[in-house]
Amino acid sequence: MVMVYSIRTLKRIYRILISAIASVCYGFPMRNLKVIGVTGTSGKTTTTTLIYEMLKNLGFKVGIISTVEARAGNTVIDTGLHVTTPDPIELQRIVAKMRKEKIEYLVCECSSHSLDQGRLGLTKFDIAVFTNIKRDHLDYHFTWENYARAKARLILKTKENGSVVLNGDDESFNFLAKYIRDHVKNTIKIVSYSKNEVESIQVKPFVNFIYKGVCFNVPILGDYNVYNILAACKVGEILGIDIQSISNSLLNFTGVLGRMQIMKKDPFIVIVDFAHNADSLEKSLNYVRNNLLVGNGKIINVFGSAGLRDVEKRYTMGEVSGKLADITIVTAEDPRTESLYAINTAIISGAEKSGAKLIKRFANSLEFNKEYNDNLKTLARSSKTIFSFDEENVNSRYDAIKFAILIAEKNDIVITQGKGHEKSLCFGTVEYPFTDQDAVNKALLQTGN
Repeated sequence: MVMVYSIRTLKRIYRILISAIASVCYGFPMRNLKVIGVTGTSGKTTTTTLIYEMLKNLGFKVGIISTVEARAGNTVIDTGLHVTTPDPIELQRIVAKMRKEKIEYLVCECSSHSLDQGRLGLTKFDIAVFTNIKRDHLDYHFTWENYARAKARLILKTKENGSVVLNGDDESFNFLAKYIRDHVKNTIKIVSYSKNEVESIQVKPFVNFIYKGVCFNVPILGDYNVYNILAACKVGEILGIDIQSISNSLLNFTGVLGRMQIMKKDPFIVIVDFAHNADSLEKSLNYVRNNLLVGNGKIINVFGSAGLRDVEKRYTMGEVSGKLADITIVTAEDPRTESLYAINTAIISGAEKSGAKLIKRFANSLEFNKEYNDNLKTLARSSKTIFSFDEENVNSRYDAIKFAILIAEKNDIVITQGKGHEKSLCFGTVEYPFTDQDAVNKALLQTGN
């Protein structure tokens, strides 16, 4: 492990140097720019977008770089596949384009990898926002503490007299507060947010609460979004924006592509979400069960786990789905060079631990189409059940989504997890075009729904 971190340190220094050179080549695009960085395990894309929409709607000249998109005004800038924070040269190029659009503020989503690898170069942040730090990416960071320290690098990149916004209810709060005390000057201001600051929380179906006497009515799904909205509020307050204006700026916020995105409402609901670790999966399924499910409806959960990533989360995600979903459908989520069958087996083990029963594993589309019938549908709905789609191509995920829609009945909720906004599925080293949105629409059409 010591050797690994020594090599990473050298690579980080190299990327910082490259970033400095790129900055010169692109005319110092970060100069005089007010930069807001957002990091965390879950919620960072939504929080980044909330801040961007708040500032844009209030007349600020603002750009955004997130997992979903980079945008300045009406100009959309492509950032590629599976990218949260661009590499040092690409980052400077994107910001240079933004400066041509006269932006004065930049809201940037910062992954733990980008912070650890030095992809942000010499960028300094006026405000650093932390959503939470859960268990994730341990294939790279090895331990939660290493992961948290990588996230905390955003604090080291905060300007003197800047602000750090922390989730006071998250387990990371004490760790990060101590990190600030130990590593930076006391000129940095710590601002925290907590659910204790709000009242009258309602989340059926959309988020509504009162904060400092002002009603926030934001049309997005998910009780966990209360935290993301509060984080955006704190940024607004730091910038001197009054609470009522912040509330007004978010009245028409429609969420982020692939984050609790409703694709169909009747007679059953279909949702595309991005939950790709046990914590976010648990939050997603709990919200759906407690706030959207009615009558005798069942939750049909379609998901997988990425190859060449944290191996242990496969089992824990299976546990969560086996416990909280009625029907667990396991499929591909970028297996890369790993065996999809092996990945799915680990997920199934976790789901079985929670009491769900494995009914069938489909090796390919031919087998699925041949064996699907009403009896299989009846069996699927008989108790807590598991199905797996193991074909080593995009058919595995499409067939899984189609199966979920075939067996869905009135009041059910079909939710696809883990791909969200993404536009490809990776098998081996090849990225194949694929979106859950297209797959859902195609399956609905083919099944007559």
